[in-house]
Amino acid sequence: MIWDGSLTRFVATELDARLRGQRARRIALVRDPAAVVVYLRDATLAVDLSPGSMTVVLGDPSEPDPDSEPLPALVTGVEATRDERILLVRLRRVRGRQPSPTLVLELADNRRRGVLALGPDLREAKRVGGVSGRAPPVGQPWVPPGAHGGRPPRREPDLRGWVELLADPDPGARRALLLRNVAHTSSINVDALVEAESPEEAFRLWSRMAQGVDLDPHLLELGSRRQPYPWPLPGVAGEPAPSLLDAIATLRGERVAHPSPTSSGLRREARRLRRKLRRLRQELEACGTAVRVRQDAQLILSSLHLIESGAPSVTLPDFDGSMRTISLSAARRPHQQADALFRRAARLERGALELPQLIGVAEDELARVEELRERQASGEAVAIGAAAPAPNAAMDGGRRGARPSGGGRTPYLTFRSSGGLEIRVGRSARDNDDLTFHHSRPLDIWLHARHTAGAHVILRWTGAERPPAAELREAAVLAANHSSARGSGTVAVDWTRRKWVRKARRAPRGAVVTERVETIFVTPDPELNVRLRR
Repeated sequence: MIWDGSLTRFVATELDARLRGQRARRIALVRDPAAVVVYLRDATLAVDLSPGSMTVVLGDPSEPDPDSEPLPALVTGVEATRDERILLVRLRRVRGRQPSPTLVLELADNRRRGVLALGPDLREAKRVGGVSGRAPPVGQPWVPPGAHGGRPPRREPDLRGWVELLADPDPGARRALLLRNVAHTSSINVDALVEAESPEEAFRLWSRMAQGVDLDPHLLELGSRRQPYPWPLPGVAGEPAPSLLDAIATLRGERVAHPSPTSSGLRREARRLRRKLRRLRQELEACGTAVRVRQDAQLILSSLHLIESGAPSVTLPDFDGSMRTISLSAARRPHQQADALFRRAARLERGALELPQLIGVAEDELARVEELRERQASGEAVAIGAAAPAPNAAMDGGRRGARPSGGGRTPYLTFRSSGGLEIRVGRSARDNDDLTFHHSRPLDIWLHARHTAGAHVILRWTGAERPPAAELREAAVLAANHSSARGSGTVAVDWTRRKWVRKARRAPRGAVVTERVETIFVTPDPELNVRLRR
């Protein structure tokens, strides 16, 4: 995984909430592979500084390594430096005359260091990792990035300055300007900012990151790798996570062992799991509003001409003829309000699919901890051992593996419209890309359910004119049937010519960028799959 300023800031917030006031026992600075392990009474903080990993995992308390050193101190706080990939774990000694220590964790690819610094001037006492020739001698004050003539701090522009930065028509130049000049931008989020519909929309997305609001931890699919991040990003596939630390532990694939738990430790773990279950069940209950949210978005999109910009609410005729009142945001234009509701509905629909599995894994973990408590109460020696696979890792279930082999397998299902036109429906996210870019022609019609996970659909068509309305509607119904919105009463389906669909750089499987899009509203019909199946 990789780190940026936003991810570091919110991981520091989570660590501060869970570690502040805890008593540290010992610390181990491991050189090969580079790692730092802090043994606390109620937890173990393990930091992997090896290239390609760079994980920070907070696990159960464990027995210190024999080579670790005493660290009798209390954690007074965890913080992150502004717009940098640095965590500072502040400690206060509880005995001895040595200055209080600070653990400095540098998570940038060109530094990768763990430094145990002493006193208010942070004089380096020990360190591991790092890049040869770039660090001062041990005993000197710790030097943060950019000190002594380094690059100036990146700024936080207002909307006017932001629009000026994005004035260059070259996306590559805009990307470089943002990364060089604007705080809180990184290789993780810059593509979402550059490819936003407008500079104003990009500024709103960046402002949310800069202000640190609407935290929604996700495991993003960035090309061939998964990346924890505080928010989902437009156009990037991902799955929600209970917290950033849980997402990092899922990515790492293992948790710190707890070889000899105490009764108080098991009791705290049981309380933590009950709180986690309560939160997950509340989130699942909220997902029941997904259909209503999607219907609101579709109704707004179908009635843009009836809505005044800045109105706090609007009453519109519903698709069934009744009247529905929808609350609006004065800061958004009607089409932006519809897009925001579509994105929210997509998040709720993903949650409805994924949260039951997360709840099941948490229930199994709680049952295991309760069993250990019962065995320990009876006087039996118990050991937790290696933790079970993380919930999201179990959910992955090998999806990212190689495509199933088979003679003559095509990346799409084939249907025949009532008028005789061929319709192709992608089988999976990987197959969606294959269908769109290798099994279609420029003038073909490309369709996809708006703002929801679903199949790419290709209506084979070579004419310069619009396809017949009946065939276009049938292809749109197939797109709705093969999407996460198949349970909705009405589904908005976007369509355009295949030549106006392109793949963004480093976009995840199935994610595309479209132009000259039109929208058609259809009702899902599962029986159409059978009638048109070739």
